Amino acid sequence: MTVTEKVDMVGPARAAIGLISLVLGGFWLVMSPNGGDLTDAFMGAVVAAGGLVLLLWHRLGLSGRLVSVAAGAAGVTGTLAGLTVYASGICCMFSFGESRGWPLTWLGRGAVADTSDEAIRLARLESWGVYPTDLLIDLVVWAYAGMVLAVLIGLVVRAIRSR
Repeated sequence: MTVTEKVDMVGPARAAIGLISLVLGGFWLVMSPNGGDLTDAFMGAVVAAGGLVLLLWHRLGLSGRLVSVAAGAAGVTGTLAGLTVYASGICCMFSFGESRGWPLTWLGRGAVADTSDEAIRLARLESWGVYPTDLLIDLVVWAYAGMVLAVLIGLVVRAIRSR
């Protein structure tokens, strides 16, 4: 298979992923205008912008390697940095849960007991569980954020050089 044949195969797949991302990100933004928070706005905007970048890739004229490296680095770095966000709470006579991750919590643990103190104690004895779907979504969202940022920086640098 030649390079041209590979490019011809990648183009429609990239366009399909871009279109799906643009629609899903836009839907996320539209469906959470009042009830949403920063997380919903961030995820919707990043996924929609990432979809737009994928759809318009052939017009951008940027290095695919550089943008791919930036997207991969941002995906891993953003997901790991999201672990600094911690949430915990007691609910419903008596369950305690704690979680980590942003924009989605992908690491958590919890317990149910007869008292709140016992629920907290039991939860802290548990090991952390990974939610693989949320982890994958976090990686994709942060990779899209890195891709969009790399494209914006590339376009600004090109505009400055052309002056």
